[in-house]
Amino acid sequence: MKILIISEYFPTQKDLKFSGGVEARNIYHVKYLAKKHKVVVITSNQGKEKRIFKNKNLTIFRVGPGKKYQAKRTLIESLKNLKFIFEAIKFGATIDFDLVEGTNFLTHAIALRIGKKKKRPILFWYPDVYLNSWIKNYGLFQGLFGELLERINLNSNPNAYVAISKSTKKKLIDNEIDPKKIFVVECGVDKSEFKKIERKFKNKTIIAISRLVKYKNLDILLFAFQKLVLKYADLSLIIVGSGPQKNHLISLSKKLRINTRVKYLSNLKRKELISLLKRSHLFCLPSLVEGFGISVIESAAAGVPYLVSNIPVFREVTKNGHGGVLFNPDDYNQLQTEIEKFFKDGKYYDKKSNDSIELANKYDWKEITERTVNIYKKIISDYEKR
Repeated sequence: MKILIISEYFPTQKDLKFSGGVEARNIYHVKYLAKKHKVVVITSNQGKEKRIFKNKNLTIFRVGPGKKYQAKRTLIESLKNLKFIFEAIKFGATIDFDLVEGTNFLTHAIALRIGKKKKRPILFWYPDVYLNSWIKNYGLFQGLFGELLERINLNSNPNAYVAISKSTKKKLIDNEIDPKKIFVVECGVDKSEFKKIERKFKNKTIIAISRLVKYKNLDILLFAFQKLVLKYADLSLIIVGSGPQKNHLISLSKKLRINTRVKYLSNLKRKELISLLKRSHLFCLPSLVEGFGISVIESAAAGVPYLVSNIPVFREVTKNGHGGVLFNPDDYNQLQTEIEKFFKDGKYYDKKSNDSIELANKYDWKEITERTVNIYKKIISDYEKR
């Protein structure tokens, strides 16, 4: 097969740096997809990488003006996105492919127009549905743009959708998408990345890996951490990520007088991030909204027990808390209590750590790509029979 994938960001440097779960999925999916199939990726130009990259079955084209990842888009960045859309559509029309896949809200529109021009099947890979929550989560300007774009995409009638979870599938169905057109394929882990043994930090360390946006609800973690430091002198918190909430979180850390115990990091190389995760003792993500939560499964692969919000998608992805704890994301007292259980009971910790590795073994990128390939084949076959 010849598959065209449209990805807003697609890092190819030796030391990978992901802006989020969508980019991680695209990188690993393409890695295994290109072992047996021809793959072309059209992505944005981030300035530091070659405009054209070729390696055996994989070709990457970077189009449009140079733009950097930003969790909160400015007017200038939004105009660059529009130019990227137009140039990607124009360039995509010159590519020969059997199926085109868009991988987020911005690229769904690109995939749709390329697919219709070339008269080839169109797939939307769907990480989550944000309708009616864009402005709340991203502010007025970016929120209006996202709300409009997603509404257009959901009414554009591609040939199929791949939802990242059953929870995302339900949201698509709630927005009147035909269930017969929706396939569910989860994200995964590359287990080879987690084989190296790392010595744990001397201090008890909690780590959060997340975009720093409001709906990730990281304030709750800071409130719980404030109570914990009164009991534990050897306790540290690491928050890895970037986004518009960073200054707020730093300010809150100072207000709570825990800033000397909280470290904020961003733009880490992939190997550094995994090492940091493996050296930590607990992973925490109190998010109110998720499509999947790939960092949770990565923490599990590292043998690090997790504490995550008791929301539908996390119940689904973690098999109801196997290898970790689900807590009420509005209750920092409960979060504090659950964290203390790990500190007080070594047997409890070890069991959760072993269970977390068992959980991660259910999510393997190679197997997930094979499932996705079978979906591609079905979509192409159904399209050609029309």
